[in-house]
This record gives sequence, structure tokens and C-alpha cells, in this order.
Amino acid sequence: MRARNRSRRYGIFSTVGKPGNGSVSSVFGQRYGILSASGKLVITEPANREAANRETVNRETANRESMNKKPANRQPAVRCAAGLFVLLLLCLHCFGLRAAAANDAKVADEAGLLTYEEEQKLQEQLSEIAEEYQCDVVVATVDSCEGMDVQSFTDRYYYRNDYGYGPELDGIILLISMQERKFHLATRGSAIDTFTDYGLEVIDNRITPYLRDGRYAEAFGTFADLAEQFLEEDAKGRPYDTTHTYGERSIKSAVYFMYAMGIGLFAAIVTLVVLFQQLKSVRVKNEARDYVRSGSFRVTRANDIFLYRTVSRRKIEREKSSGGGGHGGGSTTHSAPGGGGRAGGRSGSF
Repeated sequence: MRARNRSRRYGIFSTVGKPGNGSVSSVFGQRYGILSASGKLVITEPANREAANRETVNRETANRESMNKKPANRQPAVRCAAGLFVLLLLCLHCFGLRAAAANDAKVADEAGLLTYEEEQKLQEQLSEIAEEYQCDVVVATVDSCEGMDVQSFTDRYYYRNDYGYGPELDGIILLISMQERKFHLATRGSAIDTFTDYGLEVIDNRITPYLRDGRYAEAFGTFADLAEQFLEEDAKGRPYDTTHTYGERSIKSAVYFMYAMGIGLFAAIVTLVVLFQQLKSVRVKNEARDYVRSGSFRVTRANDIFLYRTVSRRKIEREKSSGGGGHGGGSTTHSAPGGGGRAGGRSGSF
């Protein structure tokens, strides 16, 4: 009885039967597919376990292959994205270099008009101005314009030597040519609005006398000072123009000066009054003869001698023609080299 229960528990029977005759061994044999040659039924594991294991192995193999296998159309997309990313980095790199002004040499004295010390001092001053206001300020001297007019030569010189801040090449340059004895003030980008036609005229009037006298260092120094003042005023939102003239600043300075002089004069008068009160022994004489000792002065000879003649002259001003000579504010521009940009400017001679 115990053996029979164990056989039932573990599925092991020794009952003899032929397959397919409806016996217990036949039924289990058909169900599990395991029969001995003598017809004894020996059940260890179900017959379909091997098939299940095989199916599991195949499924795991397929999963590993699907994980390792890359889609055929993925590599071109990845390469395209990588190429666009590299192109974007190059564009940003180039833009970053241009935004900081590619040329750090703010003084190009090719004509040799300045000493080493003067050039270094001017270079330092212009670099500080350009860095503070992000607007290039350049001084260049050349021997000749190589057969070109001074405006075209200056515009091309500015562009070819990589001057200017940002994509609009913001900046101003003063270029003088010794052979033609001419100079040109060229503006690009935001400097066109900073240095209007009126402003360029002011700079022209200030530097031309120095250039004619051969005092080039003073001319360039004056240009740098004026450029800084114009940029400073433009940063406040009020660039110098016909409606906001450069002289207004000088008038304010004169008013402050007169105010200070008035205070000083008042203090001097008070001091003199105090000192005068201390002179008790001095008395005022009413006539000049009171200061002459009686009998000490005698005229022995008198003559009238013609010394000079005074002639007063007054220049008669003529009315100036209103056509083409003046400007109503703002800046006049023209096409400039390098991407079809615009440029302002003013030419002069010395």
C-alpha cells in the first residue's frame, strides 16, 4: 500500500499495458509520451517540457539579437545630426570672434608719423575706448590711396583689415593719406548713428588745424578724446546732432567755471575789505598834485608827436546758399564693401 501511494505520488507505475488499449499506462503514455520498450510506464518529467525549454531559449536569443541589432536607417540620421551640430559650433565660434573685433591693432601708422611712445599711448587709449563701448576706434596712416579716392580706400581698408565689432562691424576710423594730403572719417554699424554728419563735421574742425601744422599726435589724440565723448553721450541716448549740439557741453562747463570764479571773487573781496580796515594811517588824496612835492616838477619843452593811426574794419558777411551745403541731422550713408552694408563718413584735406 505504501509503495502504491509512492508510485501515485511520483508518477511511476509498473502496470503492464499496451499502448492504445485504454490501460492506465496507455493513458499516461499518451499524455506524457514516455513508455518503456516493455510497456512499463516511467514518468520523470512531462514530454512537453523540452519543447517549452527550447522555445524559451529561442525567445531569449531573439531578444538579444534584437537588442544588439541597430536599425538600418539610424546611422545616416545620427551622422546628419552630428554634422549639423559641428556646423553650429563653427558658426558660433566665428560669430564670437567677430563680436570682439578681430583686429586688436587700433593704430596702423604705415606712414611713420608717430614715435614709438606716441603710438603706444594712442593704442592704449583707443583700445580702452573700444572695449568699454564695444565700438572700434581706429587711426591709420598710409603713404597713398593707390589711385583710389580716399573714401573708397578707407572703406576697403577698414573691411579688409577686420576692424569692427559684431556682424555690423561697429566702429569709426580716421585714415590720412600723405601723398594726397587728404583724410577720411568712416563709420560702420552703430557708429553711423553715434557719429552723425554734424558730429563728423565737429571732429573735422577740431583735427584739421593740427594736421595742417604737422602735429599728428595732437590731431589723433583730439580725435580719440572726441570719439570717447561722442560714444559716452550716445550711451545716454542723446547722440550729438543738430538738435543736441556739442557746444552745449562747453556752455555748461563755462557756466560751472563762472560760478566757481564768482565764489572765489567774493571771498577775495571780503579779504581785501578786512585788510583795508586795518590801514588806519593811510588817507586818500583827492587830486594828483597832492602826491607831487611842490616845486619838484617843471616842464621845459613840449612837442606833439604822431605815433599811429587806428583803422576799424568790418567784414560784410554774404548769404550762404542753402542748397547742398547743410544737413538737417542724422547721417548720410553709402554702400560699403563686405556684404552690401552701409557706411557713413566725411572727407577732408590738410
